[in-house]
Amino acid sequence: MLKFLFREHRRSLAVRELTGPDPSPGPVFDRFVNAAASAFAAPMAAMSLIHGDKQIVTAGHGFPTGCMPRDEGFCSYTLGCANVLECCDPQRDPRFATLPGVLGEPHVRYYIGARLRLLNGIDVGALCVVDTAHRAPASDDQKAYLLGLARQAAMSLESRLDLWGHAA
Repeated sequence: MLKFLFREHRRSLAVRELTGPDPSPGPVFDRFVNAAASAFAAPMAAMSLIHGDKQIVTAGHGFPTGCMPRDEGFCSYTLGCANVLECCDPQRDPRFATLPGVLGEPHVRYYIGARLRLLNGIDVGALCVVDTAHRAPASDDQKAYLLGLARQAAMSLESRLDLWGHAA
């Protein structure tokens, strides 16, 4: 429990630093969600930061940006995955079956996400692809591509800190 609380505290501090004086991420992060959606030929992709009990969608392709309760999204589960988290049938997965986005709009039927890990090892969020249709598991190449995009997105987040003269 103490380890979890420490990890959450570090994440919270890092996200506060990353959002800095300008919480809007700007168009630089749109390219990551657009590339992810394109690579999977999916209608939706998002980049989220996890802060306290909130999931902050900072960039979206077919997905609204803004805040949502952390426990209503998939991305918190992605934080603990060294590789990608993929769910081909959220309706049958007990972790996700009762989420509002599965039960109602947008009727999520597929999710794959990769964590956004900073150089200091803190996982601050996720880059994910979402579909309203059931899908077969992603190929190894697609998974590797999503992981690479997530690494690039995390590096872009950190470069904002360099511009402001901060360090997470």
